Amino acid sequence: MTFYKLEIGRERKFIEGSRDNDWEPLVCSKDPGHQRAGRRLTDLFLEVLSWNVADFSRTMLSDVVITDHALEVLRGAGLTGFAVKPTRVSSFAAGVKRSEIPPLWEFVPTGTAGAAHPDSGIVELHRCEGCGLMSYSSFKNGIVVNEATYDGSDFFTVIEYPKYILVSPRAKQAIERNRLSNVGFISSSNLQWPKGVAEPV
Repeated sequence: MTFYKLEIGRERKFIEGSRDNDWEPLVCSKDPGHQRAGRRLTDLFLEVLSWNVADFSRTMLSDVVITDHALEVLRGAGLTGFAVKPTRVSSFAAGVKRSEIPPLWEFVPTGTAGAAHPDSGIVELHRCEGCGLMSYSSFKNGIVVNEATYDGSDFFTVIEYPKYILVSPRAKQAIERNRLSNVGFISSSNLQWPKGVAEPV
């Protein structure tokens, strides 16, 4: 089966994460350099940058936000493997009224395909015994889904790259058929490492 990566545009920024967001701090007992943010402790606070908010948006930290219309489409198509959480708007662009902004939802993929198939060329680089932090190499042949560990969800992730939302052909067709905005698709097995981004070592 062909699977796809959900491509959400950032060329035009409709929304952004707010400074009001707060995260749990993670501290490593073995390596101080592993200190990092853990799970978010708040609902997702947003800054709305445009009166015309797209159906799919993505913040700088890769939080995915969808409109009420997009949620209706996904639910109406019976798609699986996602949950939504409420968002809170901290600020609006000049001239934008709160009443003009549709309800916005944080989109959270819940499906899984386990670890990517070895054909992806992804290997484990580091594993910290103190805090559990793990790092992986770049993918060499896209992200090949291991269908033996794939749970059948329409939206899902792999262990190594959880920020990459993958979708089934059924999800792709529903989104394209309803012309949801600011979203596209690329075959997951054809993914290339982003230009200008250093590969993990």
